Amino acid sequence: MAERELAFSTFLKLLELDGPHQLAALRGFLRGGGYNYWRPLQVLAPNVVSGELDLAGIQNSVGLMAKGHQRKYNEHALTVLLKWLSRRKIQVRRRPERLVKKFGNTGLHVRLEPEVAFAMDGREYLMHVWATNKPPLSEETLSMGLYYLRNHFHGELDRDVQFLIFDTVKNRLFSEISILENAPELLRAQRDQLSNLWAEVNSSSVPIPKKPGDDSRPGMPSDTSRPRA
Repeated sequence: MAERELAFSTFLKLLELDGPHQLAALRGFLRGGGYNYWRPLQVLAPNVVSGELDLAGIQNSVGLMAKGHQRKYNEHALTVLLKWLSRRKIQVRRRPERLVKKFGNTGLHVRLEPEVAFAMDGREYLMHVWATNKPPLSEETLSMGLYYLRNHFHGELDRDVQFLIFDTVKNRLFSEISILENAPELLRAQRDQLSNLWAEVNSSSVPIPKKPGDDSRPGMPSDTSRPRA
């Protein structure tokens, strides 16, 4: 069975989709291809947190890395992050090494590398920045994602850390205290469903090898259309 590595944002979107759209997305994963639409956000977010980039710096730096609508949406996400940080007193912390974890027996591996690490009010945080407009993330998906992120970093860090997801589209912060009690059960159900769908896709398709280093926008790997506003 083929295997694919997904960015964490792609994983969140996959959890949010219904069955038929998950099936379509998995077929796209099997074909490979795509590109990392959100690379400017991922690369520049630490520089925004450290204070190295102000608004003008964001605009100039994103302009060197992207054009058109890609520039527009990456710039918007970083600007929202900058405004959020400007209202808080934080201290920059070292980001941990990325983790790549297999999602059950689905053949899918999830890349975990929170973009932002900081301390505030005596606590340390690791934060994933979500910037994809469609679909909006439900409380259930945010709970599953944050639960997955927290559990896989548990034991990997040398310090006590709280985990966050910052939705730059709706300008909202989702923290561990908001994780639903049934998040583990929801995640297991998704794992089983995606495992069955991935097996179905693999049994009916001939995968095309993916080039080393290929990645996708967190919106969806094979989607090359403009993000919806």
